[in-house]
Amino acid sequence: MAGTLRVLLFRSTEQEIPGAVPLAAGSGLALLPLTGELGDDERVAGFYDLTTGIAERARELSRRGTVAYLHSEFFGGGGFHAAIAWRDGEVAWGPRFTANMPGEGDKHYVVVDHRDGMAANALLRWLGVRRGDAIDEYAAAGLNRHRHSEQWAEGE
Repeated sequence: MAGTLRVLLFRSTEQEIPGAVPLAAGSGLALLPLTGELGDDERVAGFYDLTTGIAERARELSRRGTVAYLHSEFFGGGGFHAAIAWRDGEVAWGPRFTANMPGEGDKHYVVVDHRDGMAANALLRWLGVRRGDAIDEYAAAGLNRHRHSEQWAEGE
């Protein structure tokens, strides 16, 4: 099973953003899928796909409410998460870089032995998502509904 998800997350009640998709009922979150070319902007240190332009847009949006960037990439059971969040125009959480096994992600990615420690789940807990009966916060928020950012953008 493979999947790559790159999104901005935000409280759906805090701001209206064209192209945003509501997540699971009760999560209060919406996502904006980041698809296509990332442009010529520099990459933010430590991230594969977070560009300075996307980070600046997220920082500006965070003046109206918390905004988070999440990159999740898995193939054949191995993978990584990278996450950061802004509030009031400043970094408020992270950045955090995690992998579920050695060799996934660059050297600065921390290998964790349980899904609770993965960056996406930690970020979602910080955003107020509770696991409940779901396997983890990622599933509780409904992020497992699609495996690729493009599927979110297409509304499949």
